[in-house]
Amino acid sequence: MGSRAHYATLQGGTFGLYYSQWGAHHLELDLLPGPEPATRFARRQREQSSWMWEGECDGACLIDHDERRLLLFCHCDGDQSYRLAALATLARTWPGWRVEWAYDGPQQIKVVVGHAAEVTPPSPQAPQAGEEWCDELVTVIHQGRTRAYLVDSAAAVIGIGARFLDDYLSAWPTITSCPEKVVAGVHLDLDDQSAGIWTTSTLRGALLDVGQRWPGWHWSNWGDRSAEQARRVAGALTVPEPDLAEGLRALAAEFDRHQDVDSATRSASLLLGLTDILIAGARSSGLQVHVHTDNAFTHRPMDLTSDEKAVVHAAIAGVMTSCR
Repeated sequence: MGSRAHYATLQGGTFGLYYSQWGAHHLELDLLPGPEPATRFARRQREQSSWMWEGECDGACLIDHDERRLLLFCHCDGDQSYRLAALATLARTWPGWRVEWAYDGPQQIKVVVGHAAEVTPPSPQAPQAGEEWCDELVTVIHQGRTRAYLVDSAAAVIGIGARFLDDYLSAWPTITSCPEKVVAGVHLDLDDQSAGIWTTSTLRGALLDVGQRWPGWHWSNWGDRSAEQARRVAGALTVPEPDLAEGLRALAAEFDRHQDVDSATRSASLLLGLTDILIAGARSSGLQVHVHTDNAFTHRPMDLTSDEKAVVHAAIAGVMTSCR
């Protein structure tokens, strides 16, 4: 249970690794104020001697002061526009730093800091299609005709391989219009055996053994550029584009709310309140109380100054002005 996050820091050659049970859901908000506040925040979390299992890690960042590099991935509300706004704002609040998305998730961060000698691609799992929560777009061109599908994992499409593609395409229901929010996509051109994938989340090594699963195919990693898929299906399907202004408005509102009771600490706050009530009742009855705080409480919220908050608001406003 939780939204687990890792925070890694490198400074003066010294490595630090920290953990929060609730930090991944809005990790980007804790990074927005810039390198010094973000580092201070990261080091307030629980210090760790080892990385969590990759499948448990919902978000992570590397704050590398030596290389002036911020490498991160997180949920970002599962919204292209919000994520674009967060990255644009980070570029302003981290001046002189490289702000980069970790498309291969925690394993990419581990490789950068030298904690993994080999990256193993995940075991393929068939993507599901036709469910309400499917928000990843697959488009296919065959004999000049374009078809489209919604699945729950674009990266998993790579895992099924070319050999079994026809079986899945015949089982998936097609769509004729695209929902407003899509978080990833795969485009397959069966006529020339070329393909591309983009995501606003992570691929977690899905492209590492693509040559074995798709012999003779050429695959491209488009990063988060949904426009690449849109260009290839132009006229057949409209792929939604991120709205930076809308994302900035949502980011500003989330940042303000996050400073009061953020999503990462709301559950912990409720648990702490309930614990206080139970403790008071027990002690009023003359009982001796011992409280064990487990992972539900392993998160320390931000402690920003007014000036640090103002930096974030100024950066958001600056991006908003530049996009008009």
